[in-house]
Amino acid sequence: MIVEVIKKAICSGASGFTFTVHPTNFGTLNALEKAALLGPDFGVYPVLPYAAGYVRTVNEKGMSGLLNDFISRLSLQEKARILSKGAVSAFSSDLVGMMKAYIDMEIAGIRRLRGINLRSVLLHEVITDLALSFQSKELLEEYMGHIRDEYGTVPGFVTRNFVRFVRFMEENGISLGNVLIMTPLNKIGFQMIPSRQACEDCLSHLTQSNVFAMSVLAGGYLKLDEAIDYLRGLKNLSGIAVGVSSVQHAEQTFTRLKELTP
Repeated sequence: MIVEVIKKAICSGASGFTFTVHPTNFGTLNALEKAALLGPDFGVYPVLPYAAGYVRTVNEKGMSGLLNDFISRLSLQEKARILSKGAVSAFSSDLVGMMKAYIDMEIAGIRRLRGINLRSVLLHEVITDLALSFQSKELLEEYMGHIRDEYGTVPGFVTRNFVRFVRFMEENGISLGNVLIMTPLNKIGFQMIPSRQACEDCLSHLTQSNVFAMSVLAGGYLKLDEAIDYLRGLKNLSGIAVGVSSVQHAEQTFTRLKELTP
């Protein structure tokens, strides 16, 4: 069913798939590959880590159980490469090194797929906004460098603190050129912190970054036509991430959203 929904979305104008790295979504990617729906024109945008799953697994199995779950998904070659780096990081309490090892474990399954267009790897809002709270310039820079150097793609961030994120990066001299930012943007200011106006003003001067709008329907409060009218007036918006629940919903949604693209 999921594959049919995505297939209809593609036929109706969708150009990519963004998802958390939940095991179910890896199954969806495999099904898309078998259905020959993955290709150079269809972008894949994984969001990691799967924070809710991490917390649940740690509660049930502990940190060793979490690590075992990761390892079980890897090939022998991937295990040797990733664990050799991760083990050194663990023994030296290198948190950045451990972060890179976890990223590599998450992305390993995606890289095995043929012809995949990994357009960006996005850091989950839980980690992005936590890094902002701790003013961790090193973590954000190291993440960006690792995504570019290891995977040759665009580093991305999901954040519900758009203005603060942009301000922090600019104040610390971190270029936002060739960076993807996914953040809530909608007519009623739902999840737009500190305000709708502040987020719109911030977006208007970001001429080099790629900004994707999420929560465009404000959790179901807005109708699609209302959302489109609002999005049409935003400057420097590069893309839209929206969820659909059925084949009919996918056709209606992406046919209408296609009107926003040149």
